Amino acid sequence: MAVWKGHEGAIMAIRHWTNDRLVSHGRDHKLRVWQVRRQDIAVLDTKLPGDGAHPDQAQPWLSHSMPVNALNFCAFSMCDETPEQHSSDAEASPQLIASPNGLDSGGIDIFQLPSEHRVSQIPSDTTLTTGMVMAVSLFHDSSSRLLLISGYEDGQVIILSHHEPEVNAKSKWQKLMSSKPHSQPILSLDVSPSREHFITSSADATIAKFTLQLADVPYETRPERTVNTKHAGQQGLNIRSDGKIFATAGWDGRVRVYSAKTMKELAVLQWHKQGCYATDFAAIDPENGDIHAGTGTESDPDISSSQSAEVAPRPTALELIKRQREEKARQTHWLAAGGKDGKISLWDIY
Repeated sequence: MAVWKGHEGAIMAIRHWTNDRLVSHGRDHKLRVWQVRRQDIAVLDTKLPGDGAHPDQAQPWLSHSMPVNALNFCAFSMCDETPEQHSSDAEASPQLIASPNGLDSGGIDIFQLPSEHRVSQIPSDTTLTTGMVMAVSLFHDSSSRLLLISGYEDGQVIILSHHEPEVNAKSKWQKLMSSKPHSQPILSLDVSPSREHFITSSADATIAKFTLQLADVPYETRPERTVNTKHAGQQGLNIRSDGKIFATAGWDGRVRVYSAKTMKELAVLQWHKQGCYATDFAAIDPENGDIHAGTGTESDPDISSSQSAEVAPRPTALELIKRQREEKARQTHWLAAGGKDGKISLWDIY
């Protein structure tokens, strides 16, 4: 639908701010916000770089561009500044951004959008030798606490909490938990939609699940459950919006699907010829999850029989099939995966 060159280096992550705003994080040390409305897409190029795209391709409106660290492999995380706010199509609520600090490899910066200011700086944990930050997740839990989960080069996981009304330079972050479930660098982590658990993957073959029912007293804990998958190098871990399953992208080119409850491997998706790096599920709105395609035009009880003849004609069989396909597409938890081969695969599973 649209192609543009967003960064001068590889893109590590892209997230939605609103339905028409995308935030991208590149290896060029830039975090950028793009406004991509439907009318903007219509005038953008559709050629990929390998297909002879023009070097000066048109770009959508760049509303923000701010310097952030990209020396390590850790992509940014973002959440609403206050738990009561939610970004809509029309209005973008203020966001907090977490990304690694540029000088302190184990430290984390918190930025605010739209101001682009760094509002908090979290130093490395001096009691641990963690190495670089490898993955972060910033979010409000079910009790509206602001939590920051960070995964490190030595396989360590740390959870910090922030209790003050506003994040600023004087903010105090309290350590709630530390654990070392992995023997190799953590590659990815994701928090369940219920905000009750999170799951980590690593360069080793272990996947670990933790509870987020945490007291305000720091402690060292073991994961709630771990599984030795016998497949090292799984990243891009993503939990589906209903919290039932999660997927990982494997260096061996396989996409693996697991039960979030039992951690049991449910499926291995083999199509990519080279290593996979990213997965994502299509989210389904649970409130509208039972909507089905219409099968005809219902008569309004207030329309007389003579007027009812003017109602739009009943759809043809082909039109009904098309509607049903479109509705099924909207109600399917599609799983997308991408890899080193530059290709994206789309799967309909469970």
